[in-house]
Formats: sequence, structure tokens, C-alpha cells
Amino acid sequence: MSLFRNQLSGTLPPNLGTNLPNLAMLFLGENKLTGSIPQSISNASMLSRFDLSQNLFSGPISPALGNCPNLQWLNLMNNNFSTEESSSKTSIFNFLANLTTLVRLELSYNPLNIFFPNSIANFSASVQYLSMADIGIMGHIPEDIGNLRTLTVLILDDNGINGTIPPSIGKLKQLQGLYLRNNYLEGNIPIELCQLDNLFELFLDNNSLSGALPACFENLSYLKTLSLGFNNFNSTVPSSLFKLSNILSLNLSSNLLTGSLPIDIGNVKLMLDLDVSKNQLSGQIPSSIGDLTNLIGLSLSGNELEGSIPNSFGNLVSLKVLDLSNNKLTGVIPKSLEKLSLLEHFNVSFNQLVGEIPDGGPFSNLSAQSFMSNPGLCADSSKFQVQPCTRNSSQGSKKKSNKLVIILVPTLLGTFLIVLVLLFLTFRGKRKKEQALKDVPLPHQPTLKRITYQELSQATEGFSEKNLIGRGNFGSVYKATLSDGTIAAVKVFNLLSENAHKSFEIECEILCNVRHRNLVKVITNCSNMDFKALVLEFMPKGSLEMWLNHYEYHCNLNTVERLNVMIDVALALEYLHYGFGEPIVHCDLKPSNILLDEDMVAHLTDFGISKLLGGGDSITQTMTLATVGYMAPELGLDGIVSRRGDIYSYGILLMETFTRKKPTDLTFCGGELSLREWVAKSYPHSITDVFEDSALLTKNDETSNHRAEIECLTSIISLALSCTVESPEKRPTAKHVLDSLNNIKTTFMKYERS
Repeated sequence: MSLFRNQLSGTLPPNLGTNLPNLAMLFLGENKLTGSIPQSISNASMLSRFDLSQNLFSGPISPALGNCPNLQWLNLMNNNFSTEESSSKTSIFNFLANLTTLVRLELSYNPLNIFFPNSIANFSASVQYLSMADIGIMGHIPEDIGNLRTLTVLILDDNGINGTIPPSIGKLKQLQGLYLRNNYLEGNIPIELCQLDNLFELFLDNNSLSGALPACFENLSYLKTLSLGFNNFNSTVPSSLFKLSNILSLNLSSNLLTGSLPIDIGNVKLMLDLDVSKNQLSGQIPSSIGDLTNLIGLSLSGNELEGSIPNSFGNLVSLKVLDLSNNKLTGVIPKSLEKLSLLEHFNVSFNQLVGEIPDGGPFSNLSAQSFMSNPGLCADSSKFQVQPCTRNSSQGSKKKSNKLVIILVPTLLGTFLIVLVLLFLTFRGKRKKEQALKDVPLPHQPTLKRITYQELSQATEGFSEKNLIGRGNFGSVYKATLSDGTIAAVKVFNLLSENAHKSFEIECEILCNVRHRNLVKVITNCSNMDFKALVLEFMPKGSLEMWLNHYEYHCNLNTVERLNVMIDVALALEYLHYGFGEPIVHCDLKPSNILLDEDMVAHLTDFGISKLLGGGDSITQTMTLATVGYMAPELGLDGIVSRRGDIYSYGILLMETFTRKKPTDLTFCGGELSLREWVAKSYPHSITDVFEDSALLTKNDETSNHRAEIECLTSIISLALSCTVESPEKRPTAKHVLDSLNNIKTTFMKYERS
């Protein structure tokens, strides 16, 4: 039963469990329910998923939940649950230990105010996800936490946890995310932490940790985010950190780090954000930082760095933030920085720089705040509040002018001819692109003037929670009613999220130019320094993920309907790969990015990490941001983006659509078996083993319909397996995939009609 986000209020019926003894799933999240969990919930013995998140429940968490023997997923986060004053501050975990099938527990953001219990070791042997942020946990992390061997995510941010990080945490071999921010932890980082070789994210910032940064961090080869800011680490920066070839974000700010930055810093080609500000680093800035061409944010402020700003910084073409303030830098500001067209924040104040401030590129938008306390700087413009620059003598100027005339005349003539040629080529290319767009049938799109923030706020009722459709990596999506009555979806980008700016720009560039029936249409956008949003057509039937994984929907899609959805997606892919001038690679195909309109026609959305190939078949992608499980091996390991990478993701999507098994399903979390391997084991002779959905197969295996279903599903799995072979060159193209699916559907429909 799902009554998720329905503005429900009041309390739960006291006889809830008694009246619904066979209840398997209950989703009541994001409502306005109050009161407590009824004791009768223990009578719902079949209950496996129970979600009361983001409500107004209060009082103690009912121990009756401990009598639900099949409970796998319990989500009580964002409520006002507390602990009885008369009870032990650890008693909440006593009944949770009875849930032997528990896989996921979410208690974050409740004022429980409890001590960390040693009994946590008695949790379910299958528990994988523990979220207990901001619940008032006090005391030490128990040594027995290492017994939770199946744990993949541990969230303990914003608590009162003290003591040291126990070495036993190194036993959590499956751990992918460890979040211990904003606590009172002290002591060294135990070297056992380096044994967590599946770790993707490690957040230890804002504690009182000290000692040296472990050199063994280089063992964490999958690590993408390492955040150690606001501690008391007092070593040098180990060069081994820059052997983490997949690292995207590194934060070492506000510590006591000394020495120079390693030259190896240029090896981390995927790096998006680097912050080593407010330490005691010295020496020169390594010119190898200029090799980090995808860097968006770089902060070296508040150190004792000296020497000049490397000219190689002009290669950092993705940079939006560059802060070099409060150091001992000398020399001039390189003219090469004028190439940083995306730069929004630049600060070199409180250094010893000299010479003329560049006036091209991003420097035309900067203010005096960027250059304060550099007495040797000068500029022609008074807006920077520095001294005016002195000029050469008139004789020197005259000689220079004569040389310019000699050079300038032939240069202008050559430039004029080049411009004529470029205009001709541009006009011809534009005509071709316009003709190509005319060949694609366009559905009706409302014509709107450019929308303002105030209009969007009114359309979403102040971006109200009741209009919230969903959240993603880069922001939130709201349902909106525009001034002309059009229902739309407003995607608001969280500008504090790394890469959100770039995601907005990519989506604008692609969605404002592509036109296809199976791509979500952009209506307009709203963009200023503090707010960025896309206004998209609204899809009333939600996402494919919802239809596959929410129990109230998943039995309603039959074989033909699923085929139609996958054909729609293949049509979208064929257009992106071959129908729009430059090939476009989506890079993040998954069920949540496939939306369904009123007629159940599928539309591909979310182009935030898409890539234009510029006419080639593949390029080296330096931002491995695709979703784990759907990502092609060559993208995850070598950063290679190609059309064949999308085909791999499509193959996984095809398997999930017909088996209703996610690639991140609990079955595959141990790493011994993947979704593809699980499906391949049953192909072709035991193929019915992977189809658990009653909507796909008739019960009578002697009927012709059943045989047709088996033949159809076997062909689909065969296609999915061919899409997901390891070698990209052996995967089919989008055109081949589309032809195959159409043939499968035609054959199946013949059986259906006979």
C-alpha cells in the first residue's frame, strides 16, 4: 500500500496491523501524519517494507516493530521520534536486533539522544544500509561494528560521537560510503581504513582528528570523494593521494598540513574539485595542476605558497572558482588566464603580485575585491582600485606602431578571407541542420516568454514540498502550473552541488537544440547568478523506475507495453547517436531517466552528463559520473565515452525492464554475481527462472500464447546480452537494436492474434 506524498494528516489507526495482517509494504512518507506507531503493527507479520519518513510522528519508536519477522526496510527518518526518559538510552536497538531480515534502516533526523550501543553487533547479519545522521548519538563507536560484514553504507553525520575510529571498521569489506562528518572524533585515521577497497565516498570533515594523512589511501582505487577538512592533520600531503585515478573531489582544507604540494598532483585527471586552503603549505605551486583540465573549483588560499602563478593555469578551461589569496605569491598574473571563459570567482588578494592586471576574458567582470593588498599591481581601469600602468616612451611607441602596420595589413586581408569562408560554411551547415530538424515530427510545444524566478516561484507555490516530484544528483524537480495554465516540470539545480553549473549548461545546450518525440522537451529556462532552472514538459505517468519497482504499479505493464517503452527509448537513442549532426551520448541510461506521458509513450530525460562526440565515434571522458550498475566497463575503468557505452546501459535497462531486477539488487551486492551473469546463467534453457512477474507469463505452459511469450522473452534476453558484451566493438548499434525489437514485437503480435 502506497499513500506516499498525499498530504495525509491525523494519526495511524490503532488496529492497523490487526486489520491488515497480510500487509507486505506500507509507504506513508512525505505526509503530515502525527502520533505514534500503533502496537498492532506486530500483527502485520508479512510486513517487509515500512516507510514513515518525513512526517510529524513523535514519542518512542514502538518495540512492536521487533515482532515483524520479515521486515527488511524500515525508514523513519525526518520525524520527531524520541526515547522514553525512563528507559535505557540504548534500548531502541534492543528490539531492532530482533529484526533478523533487516537490510536497510533509516533513522536520521530524529531527536533520539541515545548512546552508541555495543549491541549494534547483534543487528541482522544481512544489514547493508544504516542511516543515523543527526539523531543525538553520544559515546564511542563500538569495536564490534566490524561484525556488520554486509554493510555498504554507514551514515553517522552530525552527532556527538567521540573517541577514536575503531580499527575494526576495516573489516567492513563491502562498505561503499562512510559518513562521519560533524562529530567529535579524535586520534589518527587507522590504517585499517585503507582495507575498504570498495569505498566510493569518505567524509571525516569537521572532527578533531590528527596525525598524518595515511599514505595507504592509494589502495582505495574506487574512491571518488575524500573530505578531511576542518581537522588537525599535521603531516605533509602524501603523493600517494594523487594515485587515486578515479578521485573527483578532494578536500583537505583547514588543517595543519605542511610542506609543498606534490608534483604528482597533475595525475588525477578526473578531478573536479580540489581544496587545500587554510593550511601551512609552502613552496611553489606545481605547474602540473594545469593538467587537471576538468577542474571546476581550485582553492589554495590561506597558505604560505610562493613563486609565480603557473602559466599552465590557462589550460584549466572548466574552472569556475580559483582562489589563491593569502599566500606569498610573486610575479605577474598570467595572460593565459584570459582563456578561462567560465571563471566566476577569482581571488589573488593579499599576495605580492606585480604588473598589469589582464583585461580580457573573465577579468572584465571582476571587481577590486579580487586583487586587494597587492601594491605592485596596476591597471588601466580605476575599477580595480590599483595604480595606473605606466607606458613606454613615445619613440618606443612609434617603432612599435610601425611594426604593427607592417604586420597588420596582410593579417587583416587574410582574416577577411577566412571570415568569408567561415560564413559560407556556417550558413551551409545551418541550412543542413534546419532541414534535418524539419524532417523530425514536432509535437505541440507551448510558446512562452522567458520566465522569471518570481513567476516560477508562483507556479510552484514557493517551491512547496507538496509540489516536489523528486530529487536527483544536481537538484530537485517540482510540478508547476504556469501562468497560461500549462502543467510543467521545473528542474531546479542545486548550485552548491559540485558540477551543477556544468550540468545546467549541458542540458540547455542539448535540450534546446534536439527535437524528437521520445525526448523530454524544454519549454524555457531561468538563469541568473544565484538560481538556475529548466522548465520541461510534464510527464503525468511518472518514471519507468516507478512502474517497475513500486508495488502498486509493477504488475500493470505487460510484455507489449514494456516492448513499446524500450522501442521508444531505442528510437531516442538512434536519434541522439545518428540523427542530430554531432553524435550525442546520453551517458546515464536508467529507469529513473525514462518518463512516461499520458499515452505511456516513453521520453528520455536528464542530459546533465551527456557528451557531444564532435563527429567521432569515441572520446576520452574524464568525469566518470554515470550510475553504478548501468555504466559500461570502459567508462568506469578507462573513462572512454562512446555510443557503444550507451548500448551497454541500454542492455542492462532491457534486462531490468523484463526481470524487474535492478543491477544493484541485494542479490548482486556481494560482487560475486552481476545482473548480466545472473541472466546469462539461465539463458536459453531456463529463461523462465529470471521472470518472476506474473504480468509477463501466462500460467498455462501448454498454450500457444505461453510459448510465444517464452520465444519473445528469450529473444529480448538474447538482445540484452549482446548489448552488454565486454568488448564495445562487438555490441550492436542503436539502429540494430531498434530493428531487432521491432521484429520481436511483430513476431509476438502475430502469435497474439492467431
